[in-house]
Order: sequence, then structure tokens, then C-alpha cells
Amino acid sequence: MVAQEWSGRKIESSVYFEPDEQGLDLFSAYLDSFKQEPVRLMVDLIEEEFRQVKIPLLRGSDRKAILKRNYAKYFRNSKYRFAISQSVEKKTRKEENVLLMGLTNQYLLDPWLKIIEDTRTPLSGIISLPLVSQDYIGELESENNAVILVSQQVPSNLRQSVFVNGKLILSRLVPIASFYQGDYAADVIRDIESTQRYLVSQRIVGGADRISIHIFTNKRHFDKLKIKCTAENYADFKIHAINEILKKEKIELYDDQDFSSGLFCYLASKKISVNHYAVPEERKYYQYHLTNFFLKFASIAIFSIGIGLASTSLVEGWIYNNTVIETNLIEQKYKSKYNQLSENIIDSTTSTTSMQNVVKLVGLMQKRYISDPEELLSMVSREISLFPDIRVNNVEWFTSKFADAVSASNVSWGKGKRKKKNSGNKKNFLANGFFEIAVVRGQILNFD
Repeated sequence: MVAQEWSGRKIESSVYFEPDEQGLDLFSAYLDSFKQEPVRLMVDLIEEEFRQVKIPLLRGSDRKAILKRNYAKYFRNSKYRFAISQSVEKKTRKEENVLLMGLTNQYLLDPWLKIIEDTRTPLSGIISLPLVSQDYIGELESENNAVILVSQQVPSNLRQSVFVNGKLILSRLVPIASFYQGDYAADVIRDIESTQRYLVSQRIVGGADRISIHIFTNKRHFDKLKIKCTAENYADFKIHAINEILKKEKIELYDDQDFSSGLFCYLASKKISVNHYAVPEERKYYQYHLTNFFLKFASIAIFSIGIGLASTSLVEGWIYNNTVIETNLIEQKYKSKYNQLSENIIDSTTSTTSMQNVVKLVGLMQKRYISDPEELLSMVSREISLFPDIRVNNVEWFTSKFADAVSASNVSWGKGKRKKKNSGNKKNFLANGFFEIAVVRGQILNFD
């Protein structure tokens, strides 16, 4: 068991635990030190098998029932099973190509999972290393549909994963004893040839089809593998130095790597959520962890919204107070102006109706009559003001062609009337125009 802590593209630490009593105790203490931080478990086991099956294209419970029957057929004694859809064939009826995966010996994980359960560590999922490696196939340039990816995560085992059109078909983990001593390159080529023969026998690839073989290796074996692969012409061999791949992907490790586990662990760590084999009972603490996280997030969000609303209310209150102060100042300003204008206003007792009649009368006079009485009444007023004891009761104003008219009703626009003999011998004066006549009636005060 290797425990790695990742921060982005940088590995913070890597700790190894042997599958014995002491290693299990150390692993338990290691998990306790993290205070229930979530983990994910990636498996790279010989006991992992892959099967390709074709099933009718179905959905819902019907598809689950067919997958359950296939699980019982190929992985009867294991609870760690997974199915992934790879393609759909349109023939007489639609069929789905499905890759079934499973661990044939589930008891290998029991000691480690028991410790994860006892320490209440949130387990997000159990993931398959070959299926994770499928994410990197797109980075490898290949002119052939079939690709074999060869990697090594520990000194004793060699992993060979087969991909067709970018999809994982099968993966083999075979023992190899010559990593430190022996002809390592010859052993690798021999195992690859065995895998190729199996692919041809199962008709996964044709006998004449060329296969691209990508080998991840370290500095120690790079030159030997390159020389050995150059002599082989049955496939397209490409040798990749694992440290160059890590450098290209900007993955930071503390020293040069002999194995490919750092690359695949990084690919697994950057996934948001992934699970292939873990059953719901093993992920219950992870569900609690997610629930706790979302509750905290919701609490922080509600608290932030509350603070935001409170801040908004404070700002609105401050703006309101300033508005009230400014409004009061404007009100005082207009009150002062009003009072100032009120002191100079001339009070009038004339009613609104009378004012309306006056306005109408003035408009009518300006429209229908030649002149208005303003000038004559002004002259009469000046004359009357010389006699303070006279009170005017009535003023009649009219125009006439003759100067002897005494009232508007006596106005004649023909010839003037003759006066009686006793009234004088003067004749009426006929002007070449109109006479403006004011008849003033009143009384002398303080006179009987």
C-alpha cells in the first residue's frame, strides 16, 4: 500500500505500508493523523479481470437486470464489479458493447478497507488503474487503432493495457523478476509478444494488423529497451522516459522516478469524483463528509447573504438619513422664501368669480371696442381727488358721435338733437370722430 498526498500537480508525501501486522498498524495511525480527510483507493492487482460482452441496448431496470446476470456469470463470488459502455452497434437490433470489470479476489482489500472503516475515513471510491490510464491514451501519438500501454508501478509486476480506438479492452498484470537483475528488456518483449498472440487468438486484432506499443520506463532501462525494440519489426515501438512525461505534464515529484505510479496517481487525483468498485456501505462516511461540507457551505452562504443584507440596510439607512437632512434643509429654504414673499404679497378681497369676469371683460373690450376707459378714468380720478368730500357712486363710460349725449342709452349716431330755446342758442358740436364721455354720479359728504 502506497499513500500519496497531492496538492494540484505536486506530490507532498509518499508513504509505503507492508501488508503485515506492523504495516496495518502504521496505516491506521497514518489515517488517524488526517482527521477524517477523504481518500480514494486505486487498485493495481493481478486479480483484476476484464470481459467484453454485447447486450441489447436498454435503459433503466432492464439494463440493470442484464448486467446483473453477466456479473453472476463472470464475477459470481465478488462484490467489486463495474460496467462501462464503450459503443453501440446498429444492426437488425441495436446492441451495446460493454466492458465488464471485476476483482476475482475481493479479500485482498479487506484488511485495508477495515482500517478505513474503523478510522471513519471518508472513502470516495475504489478506482481501477487501467481504466484511469485510459485518460492518457489521447496524449500518445499513434497511427494504429490498437495500442498496448506498458507500465510498471512496482518492481515485481508489469502492467499491459490494451486499447482499441481509445477504449480499454483488457489489461494484464504479469510477474517480472528482472527489474534489478537479469535481462529486463528481453523479459518485457517476451511478455508483449504473449499479449499480442492473445489479441490475435481472441480476434480483437487481425493477424496482419500493426499495433502501437508504448512503454513507460526509467533511465536505467531506457537504452536497453530502445536497442531491443529496434530489432523487432512486428509492431511500432515507442519508448517513453517516465521522468520526461512527468516533466511534460508539469508534475512535481521530489526525485527521479523508477515507476509510473506518480503519473496515474496524479490522473486519479485530479478527477472530481470517481468510483468503480466501492459499494455504498463503504462510501457512507464519504456521503456524511459531503453532507457536512454542503451544510457548512450553505451556512457560510446564508451568513454571507445576511451580512450583505445587513450592510445594504446600513448603507440604505445612511443614505436615507442624509436624504432626510438634505430635504429638511430644502424645506427650510423654501419656507424662508415663502415667508419672504408672503410679507410682500398684496391681499385682495376680490372673489375668484369677479376676477374671472374682469378678465373676460377686458378680453372682450380689447376684441370688440376701439379703446378702453383706462385713460379717461385716470383723468376723472385725478379731477375727483381734488375734492376729498365727494363720494362717487357710479361712473358711466361710453362713446358718442355727439358731445351732448348724457347717457349710453341716449347715444345717437344720426344728427344731433336741438336743445330747447331756454337752454341756450349754442348748437351741438359735431366732431370729426367720437366723443369719449364719462358721466360721474355721486354725493358731497357732510352736506345736507
